[in-house]
Amino acid sequence: MKNFLKKTVFLINIFAALSLLASYVSVFVNPVSVWPIAFFGLMYPFLLAVNILFLIFWIVFRKYYFLLSLICILAGLPFIQRIVQVSSPFHNKAYYQQKYQNANTSFKLLTYNIRLFNLYKWEEKIDAKADIFSFISRESPDIICFQDFYTRENSKLTEANIANKLNKCSNYHVAYSLNKKNKSHFGIATFTSYPIVGKGEFKFPNTYNLCIFTDLKIGNDTVRVYNNHLQSIKFGKEDYDLMDTLKLKYNEKQLLGMRRISKRMRDAFKKRAMQVDLVAAHIRKSPHPVIVCGDFNDSPVSYTYQTMRGELRDAFIETGNGIGYTYRGKFPSYRIDYILYDNLFKTYNYESPKLMLSDHYPVICRFVLP
Repeated sequence: MKNFLKKTVFLINIFAALSLLASYVSVFVNPVSVWPIAFFGLMYPFLLAVNILFLIFWIVFRKYYFLLSLICILAGLPFIQRIVQVSSPFHNKAYYQQKYQNANTSFKLLTYNIRLFNLYKWEEKIDAKADIFSFISRESPDIICFQDFYTRENSKLTEANIANKLNKCSNYHVAYSLNKKNKSHFGIATFTSYPIVGKGEFKFPNTYNLCIFTDLKIGNDTVRVYNNHLQSIKFGKEDYDLMDTLKLKYNEKQLLGMRRISKRMRDAFKKRAMQVDLVAAHIRKSPHPVIVCGDFNDSPVSYTYQTMRGELRDAFIETGNGIGYTYRGKFPSYRIDYILYDNLFKTYNYESPKLMLSDHYPVICRFVLP
């Protein structure tokens, strides 16, 4: 009986280890071609945790089986740093302020999915719109990238009024993917204190998601900022209700719901892959150093992240600290909002303040342009 249990546990361990390896492979496989493998990347934190538990289990029982999970975990060490950063003396604010105090050009960038300034009152007990502007005023960024941006004509939320509320960031580049008859507009926006010397946009087919790029004159250089809002899964209320109450009863209603959720995730994986291929190809041809930010709607262990990042640096990996997560909705929390940048830049003071004003947290980072 003991041998049977041992073999059964080890077989489960083998499956968990192979699944962890599949999550590593998923970042290189385009979901348009093989979409199911994207689920392994999405499950990476859980697969890692399970393998750590197996590692501890076999060590406690003094079995060499622990080598299986250990080898698989060590093979994916670069992926762990996409999720967790350990504090170091070089991550503190004072160190970088001292190091870069004589830099010719430094600036602060903020990217934030503001969820339409709480248009539909998702956050019922607060004035999210006013609090968002107060927060930005305190932070005083030089570049602001908004996703899920909203304006309405003849109201306090016109582009000009918003620019006034953002103080020094009075220059703006806005693109809309949806314009309603009541003169409400939905899209994406970049506000900045620097002169805008060029701009462009990607309006992806069959979706309201989009990307804009804005060329800024910073000192003697031109810097191109890509502001992205890639494909979301678009769960409906019935999907969230199912996830809240999920128990494996295997009844027809639950199975239909799980099939619906799977289909929506599949479609999102494929659309994001096509979108990121388009944007990444444009980034590689940029004549200027680039900063790429926004809501990618995908985890750090994904084809989306891997393709968008390419040879760029990740601000969280370079100067972040702790467990990275930027989403606070009902779906498991991940880091899905990013700041990536060209090797030319130096960064410090990466932060993601845990504000309850949207279903995303803002992401902030300071840049130095030598």
